[in-house]
Amino acid sequence: MKKTVALLMTGALAMSSMMTMAAAAETADQEPVTIRFAWWGSQARNDQTQAVVELFEETYPWITVECEFVGWDEYWDNLSTQIAAGQMPDILQHDYRYLETYVNKGLLHSLDEYVGEQIDLEKVDESSLSGGKVNGELYGIPLGMNTFAVQYDEDTFAKYGVEVPDPGWTYEDFKEVCGQFKEQGIYGCDLTNFEDWVLYYVRSRGATLYSQDGVGLGYEDDAIMEEIFQMRLDLVTEGLLPTPDVANQASGTEDSLIVRGDAAMVTYWSNATAAVANATEDTIKVLPMFGPDSDKGTYIKPSMFASISAATEHPEECALLIDFFTNNVEANKIMMGERGVPISSEIREALLPELDVTSQAIFELLDYSETHSSPINNPDPEGAGEVVSLLQELEEQVLYEQMTPAEAAAQFREEATEILTSK
Repeated sequence: MKKTVALLMTGALAMSSMMTMAAAAETADQEPVTIRFAWWGSQARNDQTQAVVELFEETYPWITVECEFVGWDEYWDNLSTQIAAGQMPDILQHDYRYLETYVNKGLLHSLDEYVGEQIDLEKVDESSLSGGKVNGELYGIPLGMNTFAVQYDEDTFAKYGVEVPDPGWTYEDFKEVCGQFKEQGIYGCDLTNFEDWVLYYVRSRGATLYSQDGVGLGYEDDAIMEEIFQMRLDLVTEGLLPTPDVANQASGTEDSLIVRGDAAMVTYWSNATAAVANATEDTIKVLPMFGPDSDKGTYIKPSMFASISAATEHPEECALLIDFFTNNVEANKIMMGERGVPISSEIREALLPELDVTSQAIFELLDYSETHSSPINNPDPEGAGEVVSLLQELEEQVLYEQMTPAEAAAQFREEATEILTSK
């Protein structure tokens, strides 16, 4: 028996040595390659991504990854400047809002030829990939899945004796909870993401913000938009949400009112929950958006994509990095779902035993949303970014009572239609 074990160990060591030598030979045969990788996000995401990149470079020592990281707003401005100068990053974090626009301009590389080669998607459900397809071709692989939700500070709820609502709560429940916190001297919820409130609310009314079969808006009745403007105005004038000047004092997710202890809740996409949790000692959990008709309003969306520039000289190396983010267990243990719930079933299973309380809540929310949501809309059309800026400008004028919700709804239709039809 001892001789057999010794022989097996000797054989295993020899095989391991041969594999190491083979790997070294393969590395020696590779020409050194440098690729640029750009992303947006919080400081926590930056730190995690840098650690994953270091692990990737250890695994593929002939590839050097130059990292570029900024916040959301600056990211797209930087990218536009780089594209104009012919200096687009090789691999970039991308968003559902802009994916189709970039594809139509010929800026992104189709990923289909790398699937099954550099990129393994065997453990990924096809439904997770549909959002990254334009005209039937794959241009973005989701770095995670998420949904628009309400993040809440469990410790703040306990401190003020407010009961956490059930997942099936309504707008009236939301107002009641906010009112209880107002009585205690803090805001019920922060003032964020008007665009996402609009997208959610219009869907809950059985329509869409953008037309799904052409150019223009996707709803006919301006009363829908008037109602959402009125909703936000009521919440602010009643002191349940802060005014824009108070909300704008925050310098980002990690400095938001919920982190400061000045609000009990905040509405963000679920993948941003980790950034909130990392910025406070309190326990942050997450609830689905309030109803009525939340199942119609809610949808599961790729939190962000990894895409490859059409101009890159190293698409295969970029594809290897995408595969690393998708399938490497150690890399995903560093990120722990910060970019959203991983699309690989194998990775999800590997992370489950190590999830903290906040991450467990995020995973549970996505499980809940799978059966309490409706299909995602088509990617936003070209000009959507300008439409979002218009929404934000009009909302601020409504909240400062410089125009009525009805006037804002009418002006939004006129100007948004002009933007979308001129592209």
